[in-house]
Amino acid sequence: MKSSKTGTLLSTLPAPIKMPKKQNEEDVNNITNQFSIRIKTYNHSANWMLDSRLIKAHVDALGNGNKRKCLELCCGTGIIGNALKKYNWDMTGLDLTKEMVEVANQFFPTVIGNVQDIPFESNQFNTAVLRQSFMLLNGSETLKEIHRVLKKDGEFLLSQSVPFNTGDDEHYQKVQWTRHINMKKYYNTKDLSDELAGHDFEILETVYLCVEESINKWLDGAPELSSELRSRIFSLIAEAPESYKIARNVHVRNGELFENWNWVLIKARAIKP
Repeated sequence: MKSSKTGTLLSTLPAPIKMPKKQNEEDVNNITNQFSIRIKTYNHSANWMLDSRLIKAHVDALGNGNKRKCLELCCGTGIIGNALKKYNWDMTGLDLTKEMVEVANQFFPTVIGNVQDIPFESNQFNTAVLRQSFMLLNGSETLKEIHRVLKKDGEFLLSQSVPFNTGDDEHYQKVQWTRHINMKKYYNTKDLSDELAGHDFEILETVYLCVEESINKWLDGAPELSSELRSRIFSLIAEAPESYKIARNVHVRNGELFENWNWVLIKARAIKP
């Protein structure tokens, strides 16, 4: 990425940027190390990353931006933000990992920063979006910060893979704790909704979408995992209880292991005086 392009994009960031608070260095280093390693495989590390229906679901939930300001949190390479930009959202990105920011900043202004201490002043954004990262964060600190930077009646779109039902909930939790080496908490849809409601967000809409995932691709796209850990995760799914296999349609096709993932998109409004 050319530095001239970086400078041009960064010049359009919301201002002023506030001074950061001291963060847990171990947590920050663990996340940045994990995703700096994954930069080469990130966009193709799982089917859901570029799934057109899942991306469209985010766009449909937020609609046309009409030049309003949207903050993509934990934006990675900016996949969702780039899609929203095409629908007239004035995008800003935030991610902990320098390598991710360098890629995302080719599409819209993006800075290095922590979602638990968002480096922008209060009441800056009409909308914020966070995809498949909430389980890696301190939920309370994150929601307080998102609420702070949203304008009155601003909207927050939270998307996350969750269990389908009680048939897969318990075992899916085991898979997630094993797969996500930096996970802070496991969430189902009720957990996410309760977190939002407990931090002054009003739930406006909840949408579900089923996406078929290749477990082989998902694991191959995670170079931060040891071969032993990948084998363990594969076995957890391939040899899962029958109720899990039924709920998630676990099957082998052409020598490749597949299962369905249940995505929830929760749109909420920030309640402010």
